[in-house]
Amino acid sequence: MEVLILVLAVLVVVAAFLASRFMSHGNPFPFSKKSSLFTQVERSYLNMLEQAVKGKYKVMNRVKMADILELKNNVDAKSRIAASVKLNAKYLDFVLCDPADMSIVAVVDLVNNNSKDGHKAVPDWFVSGAFEAAGIPYVRMKIKAGYTIADIQQGLAAKIGQSGLKPEPLLK
Repeated sequence: MEVLILVLAVLVVVAAFLASRFMSHGNPFPFSKKSSLFTQVERSYLNMLEQAVKGKYKVMNRVKMADILELKNNVDAKSRIAASVKLNAKYLDFVLCDPADMSIVAVVDLVNNNSKDGHKAVPDWFVSGAFEAAGIPYVRMKIKAGYTIADIQQGLAAKIGQSGLKPEPLLK
C-alpha cells in the first residue's frame, strides 16, 4: 500500500513537472520601457535635420516602408507576396513630408560605413529601386561627427532638386 502511495506521489510530481513545462510561467507582457526612443546619433541628427529644413518639411521618424509605398495593381500574386514581405520588414530613419498635406517629399536614411556589419552600411537595392520606381528622392547620409546644418541642407538639396533649402553660410 505504501508503495502504491509512493508511486502515485511520484506520478503527481512528474505530471506537475511536465504540465509546468507546457504552460507559460511568464508574464504575458514581458516588456519594459527603453531608456530612449533614439540613439544619441539619431537624436542629434534629428535636431539638425529639423533645423536644416526650417519648417519647410515635417520630419517623421522610423516609418515603415509599407506605409509610404503601395504595390501596383498589375503585379502577379507571387511577386506581390514577396514585395509585401520586404516592404513590411523595412523601416526608414526619417521621412520628409509637405506640412500642408503630409505628402511624401523625400526619405532620409542614416548610414554607418565604419564596418560592413554596420547599420545600413551596404546599399539596399530593393529600397533604392523601390523609391526610384515610385519617384521619391532617397537620401543616404553617412553618420559622422561634426555634421553641420549646411552639410545636411546641401545633401538634401542635391537629392530633392529644389533650391528651397538654402545652405547656411559657413563661418570661419
